[in-house]
Amino acid sequence: MAHLPSTTRGPIFLVGCPRSGTTLLQQMLNAHPAIAIAPETHFIRRFWLQRERYGDLSEDENYQRLIREMTMMPEFTEMQLNAREFSEAAWENGRSYPALFQLLLEQFARTHHTHVVGERTPEHLLYMPILRQFFPAARFIHLVRDPRAVVNSWRQVPWSSGNPIDNAKVWRLCVVTARKSPPDIQASLLTLQYEQLVNAPDRSLRTVCEFLGVMFESSMLEYANNGPRFINVAREPWKTAATQRLNHAALTRWTTELSRDVITDIEVAVWVEMRRFGYRAQTPGWLLVPAVAAAELRRKWTEFQERAR
Repeated sequence: MAHLPSTTRGPIFLVGCPRSGTTLLQQMLNAHPAIAIAPETHFIRRFWLQRERYGDLSEDENYQRLIREMTMMPEFTEMQLNAREFSEAAWENGRSYPALFQLLLEQFARTHHTHVVGERTPEHLLYMPILRQFFPAARFIHLVRDPRAVVNSWRQVPWSSGNPIDNAKVWRLCVVTARKSPPDIQASLLTLQYEQLVNAPDRSLRTVCEFLGVMFESSMLEYANNGPRFINVAREPWKTAATQRLNHAALTRWTTELSRDVITDIEVAVWVEMRRFGYRAQTPGWLLVPAVAAAELRRKWTEFQERAR
């Protein structure tokens, strides 16, 4: 594998349950002159988990197909990279998935003249151990948002299941995965709540900069002046709000847009994890506690049955 700058050996990954504020943080960080955060590559799901389909990369035809499909990602264009330059460099690089991911980030950093580089794929939260194998010095910033706001926001996106309880369970899976991640990942993981980022952006961004080892820049607070950076809001219109000025009213929109029954269903599904982040339930305790206990018993019974099978 070709020698790469230390920043591409230890990139930053913005992760979390989708619709938790990773795009907003990406836009803020990209307003820093020394930082470049790439859009969603979905590298693990798109490529690493498809390695059986690509086959042995020592065979030129297989390797060429992988390179070609990487350059065909819409995000590749949004990163403003040159497909020919990437392809030529890839043939001189080590033939492995980590090497290609490193090369992608290296060229992104070089194109935008930054020395701190990262990538924003929320679902990479579920694959942090794999990314840590790829990049032993990787760092992760985990965004957490009120699950009721997340479920409400999912109503705007085309990939939602449409079921509030199922969507709430995705939120729980994400926060539990982060909480139970191995110690080496925990040591390189910063958890940031979306509400803190919106209500106290100056303090939150200073915390992030300290974590990344860079100086805070006030330009990060003026991110909206730059327009969308490395995202295409025409292709993904649900990201438009993250490129605009902070809207505090969005924090509590779920309280009027979700019905009382839906709010109760969400709280029953994720109340145990909600409490860890200080999110208070609206459902009365006399109704919530027994419903949560029953749901937990059903979940544990299902897990037992699955293990038995």
